[in-house]
Parts: sequence; structure tokens; C-alpha cells
Amino acid sequence: MNRSVLWAAAAGAFGATLMVAALQGSVFGVTFGLLFSSLPLAMVVLGLGPAVLPVAVMSGAVTVTVLTGSFVGPVIYFLNDVLPVAFLTRLIRTPPGSSVTRSVVIGRSVTFLGLLAAVLVSVILVSLPIGPEGLEATLKNEIEKALSEVVQRATADPARVAAALETLKSTAVFLPGAAGWNWCLRAIASAAVAQAILTRMSLALDVTPAYRQMVVPGWFLVVFWATIMIGWLVSGDVGFIAKNAAGMLCLPLVMQGLALVHCALGRKGNAGFWLVGFYMLAVSTATVSLAILVGVGVADHFLKLRERMAAPPQGGV
Repeated sequence: MNRSVLWAAAAGAFGATLMVAALQGSVFGVTFGLLFSSLPLAMVVLGLGPAVLPVAVMSGAVTVTVLTGSFVGPVIYFLNDVLPVAFLTRLIRTPPGSSVTRSVVIGRSVTFLGLLAAVLVSVILVSLPIGPEGLEATLKNEIEKALSEVVQRATADPARVAAALETLKSTAVFLPGAAGWNWCLRAIASAAVAQAILTRMSLALDVTPAYRQMVVPGWFLVVFWATIMIGWLVSGDVGFIAKNAAGMLCLPLVMQGLALVHCALGRKGNAGFWLVGFYMLAVSTATVSLAILVGVGVADHFLKLRERMAAPPQGGV
């Protein structure tokens, strides 16, 4: 049997095991499964080629079925791990002899991944049973019921737990968009880490792109602003869905904003120190930072700010 097929089968089984561990809720499972369950699939595509991906997927689906004893597990595995990684890695593979630069391909791939996430979450929201008060109210009520059960089972100070969950409930309307972000970021992180590992092992099929040169396609800005306007001007369920879709469509522009930050700080001495400080500040002020990064990404698109800077080194971050 072809060695690549054996490696693909093993990788699929390993990734599926990590995903099941995450679903079990153990500390190990949540720590490693949520972060790395899709990494083996990315390594299969970027190191062995897309031809053996079906082997890895089949192996993973069988592993999930055996470990969970349920046919729902493979569906979760496919939607959570297989679909985003297969979609993204398929897009970022550069055909031999292509005149399109890898950095342009990366920007286009992240853009289409964000669009796919927005479409999927919108379809899921439309498919939900809607109460008489509308989709947003129905979603908040369902989350409130779930949180109430958590409070009743809590062993800590009930008042403190209830206050914390009340805060969480107030942000419930953003959960669909947050889920879309998580779905995209796991695939992006898996592809980037897989490429780095494979490159270090001299097994990568493609050259690592200069991530800080990624560019979002111009037509995407039209889609992005149109979605924002719909969410702002239209009320009811359509407006609610558009707001969550717009939140997910921020991702490619945030990535372009980060690319500009990396390019700018990369020109300074002790670039690593400045980047660590930047990310610490960005995480501590997440909402404001995301809005600023979207603005920076848009400004970079129109003003070509990175082109005015010294060319960054090829490859890496």
C-alpha cells in the first residue's frame, strides 16, 4: 500500500480522536482538540497533496463513529474540521506555472473562506424555528434557558455565576458571528502551522507565502459594505442575519490590517518585542482593536500603504 495513503489514514484518525476528546469536555481535549483537531488534515493536503485527502476524511469519519457510537459525530467532524480545511487548502494550492503570486492567493483564499462562513451561518439561522418575536429574540430565549440550567447546576456562588452569565447573555446576539470567526480561524491557523512544520521538515509542496503581503480582492469591499448597510438599515430577522454576516466578513479585512501592522513593525528593531506588545494590547481591547484593524485594512487597500514601505522578506509572518 502506498505510504502516503497510510500516513493520510493515520492523520485522519489522529485528528478525529482530538476532536472527540474536545467534545468530551476534558481539559486535555479542550486544550488540544479545539486547537489542533484540524491540523492533521491540513498537513495531509499541504504535505501529501489533495489526492489523499479523501482517505484521511474516511479514516477520521470511521474513527469518530467508533469512538462516539453515533452517526452524528461524523457530521460534526465533517462540518467542523473537514469542510473549512479542505476548502481553504484547496484554494491556497498554487497551480504550477501560475502567474498569480502566493500572497494574492492567500488573500483571495481567506476572503472566500469568510464568505463561506457567512453563508453557512446565515443558512443555519434561517433554518432555525423562529418564535413570534423574531429570530433574535428566539435565540436569546434559548440561550437564556441553557444558561439558567448551568446556573442551577453551578457549585460556586450562585449570585456571582448568575451575574457572569447575565453578561454573557447580553452578548448572545453576536454568538453566530463569533462561531463563524472560530470556524475560519481554526482552518487558517491549521494551514499556517501545517505549512510551517512541513517547511521545516522539507516536506511542503509549496513555498511559504509572505503572509504580510496578503491582499483582499477589491470586489470584496463592495460585498462587505453592502452587508453592513443591510444590517444597519433593515430591521427584523434580515437585519439580524446581515449584522452577523457583516461581523464574519470583517475577518479578511482584519487579516489585511494585521498584515500592515506586521509589515510596519517588521521595519523596526526588536520587531518581535513590538509584535508581542501589539498583540497583548489588541487582545485586551478586542472590540476596539478589531474595528481599528478593519479601518486599517480598508485604508491599506485604497492608499497602498505597504507599497510605500520597504519590501518585507519573503516567507514567514
